Amino acid sequence: IHAALVLWLAQFVGSISAGTTFKAFNFKQAGWTGCTFTGCQFVGCALDGIAITECQFIGCTFAQVSFPDSRMTGSSFLQCTWNDVDFDGGQWQDVTVRQCTGNGVRAHGLHGQRVDFTGSYFEQLDFSAATIN
Repeated sequence: IHAALVLWLAQFVGSISAGTTFKAFNFKQAGWTGCTFTGCQFVGCALDGIAITECQFIGCTFAQVSFPDSRMTGSSFLQCTWNDVDFDGGQWQDVTVRQCTGNGVRAHGLHGQRVDFTGSYFEQLDFSAATIN
């Protein structure tokens, strides 16, 4: 378990994490490229303005995580759980969200192109003023 770490502007390329818990991390204005996260937990993290490119999240859990003003390109979430997650003001392009579930997902003003939610089920969605596909 990694807890309460502030990594503003941190850049990760090709990182692989399996079964890691990230608790109360601040990855503000960070960049992740070509990273793979398998069975990881993100709890109470702030990922404001993060750029996520060509990353995979497989079987990960996101609880009380905020991604406001983030950019995601060519990334995928497969069999993940999103609970109380905020994507307000984000920009997504070629993002796959397959077989994911959750409750309390917000994305006010999200702009997405070529976003695939196949097989996903979420309760209490708020995508007001969002434009997807």
